[in-house]
Amino acid sequence: MNGFSSFAISFSLISVLTGIFANFNFGYQQVGGVITWSWLIVASGQFFVAMVMARLSIQFPIVGYGYQWASRLINAHFGFFVGWVLLIQFITGFPSICKTFATTFVNILNLRISDQALSFITIAIISAVTLIHLLGIQIAAKVNDLGVFAEIIGVMLLVFLLAGIWMISGNASLTTLHSSTKYLGEYSLNFSSFSLSLLLGAWGLTGFEAAADLAEETKSPTTAIPNAIILSLVASSISGFFILLFLVAHANSIVNKDEHLLVSILTNTIGIRMTSALLIFVLISIFACAVASMATASRLLYSFARDKIVPFSGWISLVGKKSKSPKNATIVIWGLSCLSIIALKRIEIISSVSALASYLGYLGILIATIMSKPISIHGKGFFYNSMWHKPIQWIAFCWVIFVIVSLSYPETKVEGFETNHLPLITTGIAIGIGALMYLLYVRKKINKGLAGPPPINK
Repeated sequence: MNGFSSFAISFSLISVLTGIFANFNFGYQQVGGVITWSWLIVASGQFFVAMVMARLSIQFPIVGYGYQWASRLINAHFGFFVGWVLLIQFITGFPSICKTFATTFVNILNLRISDQALSFITIAIISAVTLIHLLGIQIAAKVNDLGVFAEIIGVMLLVFLLAGIWMISGNASLTTLHSSTKYLGEYSLNFSSFSLSLLLGAWGLTGFEAAADLAEETKSPTTAIPNAIILSLVASSISGFFILLFLVAHANSIVNKDEHLLVSILTNTIGIRMTSALLIFVLISIFACAVASMATASRLLYSFARDKIVPFSGWISLVGKKSKSPKNATIVIWGLSCLSIIALKRIEIISSVSALASYLGYLGILIATIMSKPISIHGKGFFYNSMWHKPIQWIAFCWVIFVIVSLSYPETKVEGFETNHLPLITTGIAIGIGALMYLLYVRKKINKGLAGPPPINK
């Protein structure tokens, strides 16, 4: 891949349109207009995390990113757990993206279908993305590049249309930006609802590190990847803020409890036809986001298998002769993603698990960088200057801890389940499965020197 395709992978995986269309309803119903400011808080914190990731991508341009970084900075035992929670992120994040596509598609056609039918459509989308990857990374990259252009057009259309109608009609009001009502229960903002509102940004502004996971398939990776990481996050943060700003400005009390709040705002503001046209661009960008997510997930699993970390490593690490891509790792991700759609039906649960696992992975990477010996890298530019490296690491560390607490603390009541902390419990179960695999299989192989990359500190 060239530099633009590297940027496209990270930009598509962040995909502000996907994140906003997936979680705007939930976030706005939790805190009202304050959702705009919670997005900026997340964007600011994520910038420091991205700075750490950008520098690591120069030090270790290796497929498997967080798993490889933590393994080489600390050891393979620690690296396994970092890689495992990142894998959980994609096993839940990828199907969540596909379900967002299915939901948006159904909304465009104005269909009323059952949850089972929606799950079936989601699994069909997962299968279509899998097929694209089985054909090779070049085809996947072209689809992703197309998605980036669609996302840029979609973002510009959305912002300009909402801003233009606001200035012409004068019906919208920025006073809604100061509202902090939890519309689901009609009471004032509290820490629990604010924490839940962070899900929009916390899930929507992750994935900027995806370019690092395809380092071995990128031209000039030590130059292209750090630029892709930072530029994708900055571009997504700014565009997402303006989208939320104008959506909140056009929101009103009539649609606050609407099940399809975002679509209702658009149809009331720009009309049904224009909304349908806009949603076509949104669909393309969401599909590209799914393609980028599958690319990252399959490469991470492939990196595990290449180092003989997981069972059936020999089979999973096979690369297709024609596609030159990890075909069996792609098939495994397909199977696990379909399973998560069947097991976790609500999109808020799936994306909550994805977000929590993502930040646990970030935490592991940050612990590895803070605990390891400083590594000098030679070159010109900010990324090569180690003066501000440690302060940035500690700021990023504190931010990630805050997000983990925010996503774990609130009660998330879900219909059909007795527990009030389902995302936390399901994430804990997934980590427990990884711990069991480590105790029964991984630890012995690493200790015998049969698995894992070599640590650089020894």
